[in-house]
Amino acid sequence: MRILVTGGAGFIGSHLVERLITNRRHVTVLDNFSTGKRSNLANVLRSKSLVIVKGDVRRIHRLLPKLERVDRVCHLAAVTDVQASIRDPVLTSEVNLTGTLRVLEAARKLGAERVVFASSAAVYGSPSTFPITEDVDVVPISAYGASKAASELYCGSFEENHGIETVSLRYFNVYGQRQASSQYGGVISVFARRLLRKLPLRIFGDGSQSRDFIYVADAIDATVAALDKTLRSRAFNIASGRETTILELAKKMQEVARVPSDLRFEPPRKGDIRRSVATITRAQSELGFQPKASLDDGLSATIQWFARKN
Repeated sequence: MRILVTGGAGFIGSHLVERLITNRRHVTVLDNFSTGKRSNLANVLRSKSLVIVKGDVRRIHRLLPKLERVDRVCHLAAVTDVQASIRDPVLTSEVNLTGTLRVLEAARKLGAERVVFASSAAVYGSPSTFPITEDVDVVPISAYGASKAASELYCGSFEENHGIETVSLRYFNVYGQRQASSQYGGVISVFARRLLRKLPLRIFGDGSQSRDFIYVADAIDATVAALDKTLRSRAFNIASGRETTILELAKKMQEVARVPSDLRFEPPRKGDIRRSVATITRAQSELGFQPKASLDDGLSATIQWFARKN
């Protein structure tokens, strides 16, 4: 199977590419390297099953001669910083929405049968019922969330009109090795870096806001399944199904890192949701998805990686 991965040199993308090549898939990575790094792909750079094309998803139509025919597309390239999306919603829309439409059209021309789209829990905004199911209203409160929600609609309309299967994976707070501190859900990478530098941990708000953290290896399990399996549904929550407050996270990371650190409370940020925890029943049923990493184990592996990179 030949798979195109946009954003394949990024945090989630590079882990996905490694897994696909380990599974003997042929992978073409499209990345503009604005946030992705070639070093993220160091483990597979010499593989004959990997092709890297430098380019922007907004201009993927100009790169079609460099791209080979593919069976599947996994579209991960995006502006992922919520605060950046609020500061510059136009750029966010250009990359996340127009870029997605360009990728969908390229997938059609490249002969792809399915596009797996990296959506986000941000599409839900601030729901009133928990845990969050895929059937609750989609009411995003940030430009980032709005761009992901609109992209899902484009995916649905493209499937209806052009016959390419599209699947949206609503990633919750994915964390792990290689994550940049600016990325959505990057509080763990921010805390890890500050802990290792013995700096105070900054908490926006009172720390009672919660998130559903999922280790990157588990998120990759779900993504590979979405590329491979026969599916009924078109949107899936990709999460751990466990709720953790930011204050609990800070204290747990202090324990795991064995580094004492002050906590500094600052005003809440615009676009930050108050509470988040998912129901993952649909992903369990259709994708065979079952998160394996406990939060303690995932944090330990992540902090150890950042310590080696410091």
